[in-house]
Amino acid sequence: MAPLTSPNVVCIVPDKLGGMLNIVEGLFRFRRPDEFADYQASFEFRTPVENLHAVLRRLRAAIPPGEGVLVANDLLELALASAFDCGRTVIQILHGDSDYYYDLAARHENVIDAFVVYGQTMERKLKARIPHRAGNVYFLPYGVIEPPKRRTAAPGKLRLLFAGRFEHGQKGVLDLPPIDRALAERGVDVSWTMVGAGPDEQRLRDSWPGDRVTFLGPKTTAEVLDIASRHDVFVLPTRYEGVPVALIEAMSVGLAPVVSRIESGVTEILTEGRTGLMPQVGDIGAFAGAIETLDRDRALLESIGDAAWRYVATTHNMRERTDAYQALFAQYRELRRPRPADVAVPYGSRLDRPWIPNVAVRTVRSMIRRAKGKPY
Repeated sequence: MAPLTSPNVVCIVPDKLGGMLNIVEGLFRFRRPDEFADYQASFEFRTPVENLHAVLRRLRAAIPPGEGVLVANDLLELALASAFDCGRTVIQILHGDSDYYYDLAARHENVIDAFVVYGQTMERKLKARIPHRAGNVYFLPYGVIEPPKRRTAAPGKLRLLFAGRFEHGQKGVLDLPPIDRALAERGVDVSWTMVGAGPDEQRLRDSWPGDRVTFLGPKTTAEVLDIASRHDVFVLPTRYEGVPVALIEAMSVGLAPVVSRIESGVTEILTEGRTGLMPQVGDIGAFAGAIETLDRDRALLESIGDAAWRYVATTHNMRERTDAYQALFAQYRELRRPRPADVAVPYGSRLDRPWIPNVAVRTVRSMIRRAKGKPY
């Protein structure tokens, strides 16, 4: 592929489904014509065994020359910005209300030109963490794709949906089987559909026998929206979020949310009893009670689902939100700050040195991992 000379926006994303990927993919797919060129390349690495500097050099080579924007979503891109001056404006998008993302911002703020948050709680916390950079923090809610069809009401058992990462530490997925058992004890007839994958999937399956739940595996955004349109309630017993993409997508088709009452990304969006129900984190009985309420009061179910749909249609319109991100990217020359001299990469062990051959590092680390019984 010939090198690009036009300004371009480079965004490095993982090769797996997830909320962050949905957000970034939407920004590129729905952008209006602008000055930035199109470019796509694949990049592979194995950070557990490779020399970090070798990985960063290959990543640098995969980025086309020229000015523009480097969108940093995670650690690797920020390590790259520390190791090399790519001649680009670095814009970090924080994808969660967690110390991990605030720490990344603070640790790399000397090479970050602007910060994007899509939740008000995240905006407040980031500005408190780096008050001297408050003027470079931009609150930009993301947009979601308008679904091809909305949910339609159906009599009979309540149809419950979870979509997301099967990981208990954040998403609270292991609370779902006890919630279902509590519903069964109350005589509430429901069906569950589980969309996604993750590290706690086998534990989740093992703790949830019976025919009340169906596991569909990971799906694309379009598939999730289609599946959601055949359900009634979106259940998310999460522990912490930025702004949960799966929640916004479920609301966009008219599902009634039952989601943990957490500050970031939930209480900012939902209004109790109007656009959703918000039990306390980890309260199995309260989650079962909220779902039972919607089962017994189908008029409330329809009212909440309709209000949720209207909220997303007006607040998370993909075209309007993409325009806002494009407007920020278009200011890349004005946003770029002088780069400090002698920026160091703040990661790595004694094996992660620019002058150590990658083959030597891979050999040593592979031997260590095999000795410890870890996968390559």
